[in-house]
Amino acid sequence: MTDQLAGALPSANLFRRLWPVLKWVLFMLVIAFVGRRAWQLWRDGDVGSVTIHWPWLLAASVLYLVGWLPSVLLWHRLIHGLGGTSSRWDVARAYFAGHLAKYIPGKASVLLVRAGMLADRGCRPSVSALTSTYEVLVCMGVGAAVGLTMAPVVWPKSVIDGLPSAIRPAFGHPLLFGMGVVVICVILVPFVARVLGLIARRLTPPVVTLSPGHLVTPSETNSPTEPPPTQIGSAFLLGWCFFSVTTWLVHGLSLGCTLRAVGVQAPLSDWLIWTGDVSSASFLGFAAMFAPGGLGVREAALLELLTSQPGISQSQAVAATVLLRAAWLVAEIIAAVGLSWRFRRHDGPTVEWMPTSVPK
Repeated sequence: MTDQLAGALPSANLFRRLWPVLKWVLFMLVIAFVGRRAWQLWRDGDVGSVTIHWPWLLAASVLYLVGWLPSVLLWHRLIHGLGGTSSRWDVARAYFAGHLAKYIPGKASVLLVRAGMLADRGCRPSVSALTSTYEVLVCMGVGAAVGLTMAPVVWPKSVIDGLPSAIRPAFGHPLLFGMGVVVICVILVPFVARVLGLIARRLTPPVVTLSPGHLVTPSETNSPTEPPPTQIGSAFLLGWCFFSVTTWLVHGLSLGCTLRAVGVQAPLSDWLIWTGDVSSASFLGFAAMFAPGGLGVREAALLELLTSQPGISQSQAVAATVLLRAAWLVAEIIAAVGLSWRFRRHDGPTVEWMPTSVPK
């Protein structure tokens, strides 16, 4: 047994050293593939159909920022539920700065930036990182559910035809399929809430309050302590999941404005289709751990989804995909810089309190 463990250690160390290189190789291959695919579509498409309308692109940027407000409010609520005292403005500033950090290799960069920015703003780094993880999982989980709900009308026909024959007929009934996805997601909410609670109890350190402003750890007192209550209630999670759907609806409008910006007619009746496009592509980009900010993966998915839809030329699909990334990135930079101007660092120490209420 000892010999087997000793033999496994060098292999694990070798994989740990090679994994960063493999991630970069995979990332570059994806970028090369997507770039080649985009160039082919642009060259073979109707380039003359692309006309840039900047007001629509500005509207897309504004809607993108507005779409994240439910996530900002959720993160703020979770922070206060676990004992933090950060204001909504502080949370918003850290939130959008963290969005820029997603372009730094390593998904944990977002959590580190957000935790660092709230460290002197009323929230322990451990709580900030934990609650930020909750927020990301809730938002992206809802995005995956929204994308799956809209799959029958969003996914290309070639993809649906390639599905197993046992589930392919379900895609022929979009309304029933969508209702089934929603029902299953609602049923799973209590299980998801319990899992999140277990993670919170494991990672959040117990803290004892002896007097206002005086905090000690369990090692500094002989009194038995329990970890702060961190179980997130099913009703709380379900409510915020439904509220987070508005994030993807607004981001769908942002895509619609971008399509308008490149000359597509884009009637408002296609709103749900845009929502399915954005949520599906964004989730795939998030799931690609090797791609900073989902760069390349999200574009590949969105490009295929747009080219499969009537009324959008290949060149317009390429232009919309590229401009959507650009518009969203510029919006994130403006939000992060603008909110940073709004604040000055506090000189005095930040006082933290034990959680007095837990989201139920």
